[in-house]
Amino acid sequence: MTGNAHRLFGLAFGVSAAAIVTPLYGVPAGVAVTAASYPGATAPDWMEIRRGDFTLIPHRTITHWPAPWLVLLAISIAWLPYSPLGAAVLMGFSLGALSHVLGDAGTPSGVPVWHPGKRHSLKLWDSRSSEVWPVLVAWVIAVLLFRSLVL
Repeated sequence: MTGNAHRLFGLAFGVSAAAIVTPLYGVPAGVAVTAASYPGATAPDWMEIRRGDFTLIPHRTITHWPAPWLVLLAISIAWLPYSPLGAAVLMGFSLGALSHVLGDAGTPSGVPVWHPGKRHSLKLWDSRSSEVWPVLVAWVIAVLLFRSLVL
């Protein structure tokens, strides 16, 4: 996926999470989870620490591995009752990153699933030409969740 598609995809995940978090923990937590999903949606790429042609962490390896992001999400869910605002930020960031990983998993290049060094691809879309469909589906789900749970 391209950067803008990742951001829109991640925001949809954030809005979906906000629809669930807001009735339980309030509007500030809902806003926090949505806002944090935006930088999280591009985190797997910028966390590779690029300097010109040099990348500290090879592309689509450890930062694109779902396991660390799922652990971060689980920690945020467990932390929600104790610190709704802080946990919501962590939740949004991890959901944004997971949306990035899912978005890249659908491309021919794929992402690591079981091991950070071996990629797998769902081969559902390619960057630029057909990435609009997962983004559109994610936003339809987000709007439906938000309408049914918050409004």
